[in-house]
Amino acid sequence: MENSLIFSAQNGDENAVDEIFKNFKTKVKAIARGYFLIGGDLDDLVQEGMIGLFKAIKSFDKNKSDDFNAFALMCVNREIINCIKKNNSDKNKTLNYTVSLDGIAQNYLANISPESIVLDREENGLLLKAIDEQLSAFEKKAVLSYIEGFSYSEIAEQNGVTAKAVDNALQRARTKLAGFLQG
Repeated sequence: MENSLIFSAQNGDENAVDEIFKNFKTKVKAIARGYFLIGGDLDDLVQEGMIGLFKAIKSFDKNKSDDFNAFALMCVNREIINCIKKNNSDKNKTLNYTVSLDGIAQNYLANISPESIVLDREENGLLLKAIDEQLSAFEKKAVLSYIEGFSYSEIAEQNGVTAKAVDNALQRARTKLAGFLQG
């Protein structure tokens, strides 16, 4: 995504915001499909994801990272997770009905408190830094594609490798990211 488009959106250009929304709509929907909201539906989660995308536009700092796509997808995930946590926070609810598909960002983000999501933008940079510094080029491609909602076979086809190679890359990435983020 072009920095000029993001900069325009941050400065109130509604056409730029609309263009970014249009570019991310499919990705947001793919992420939302990985979750379940009691009393809600996919459209509710997509709407929450779009709110996360809007927040990403407003808070993106190109000085911290030049990868808006990864940052935006993290914000979308966080907003959806916050919605689910808020929905499940009533004292009368004893079970956690959140269902998440396996994913690197989802697993990492699920353990972050809502307060830290809003107040601590440094954590966004931490995961981006881990992805940039800890992963090989192919692992990074595989992780970002997976977070965007592509299947193993789609990632394999995009990169001219087997689905098993993608699976291996994602397993290595999980191990590396878990070690980096915990230590």
